[in-house]
Amino acid sequence: MKSQSELEADRRLLQMRRRRGFILKQVRAGHENQLSRLDDFELWALCLKVGQTLGRDQVVTFLQDLEVLGYLDFKTTYNEYSGRVELSQIELTAMGLRFMVAGISNEDVELM
Repeated sequence: MKSQSELEADRRLLQMRRRRGFILKQVRAGHENQLSRLDDFELWALCLKVGQTLGRDQVVTFLQDLEVLGYLDFKTTYNEYSGRVELSQIELTAMGLRFMVAGISNEDVELM
């Protein structure tokens, strides 16, 4: 039987995988509907709209994770006025597109 801390770690991991899946779905939906590419602020606003209680920095971290995993690509700029990293022109990579078309979750991303 798992300990309380192991159960909590499993829950956090599943939540992280689901949030990655949500982000990929939003990017894919924009592409399918021929909308302009998202930026981190728009994606953060979408998360809040559907009840995902994430900070903007968390959204940036998830986007960076998905880039490292090979699913997304985007333009990164540093805003000297705000002191923030800003991500724009978010798009699926070829690997990300194949993953979304297949629609099968893996150890990194949970598609719901």
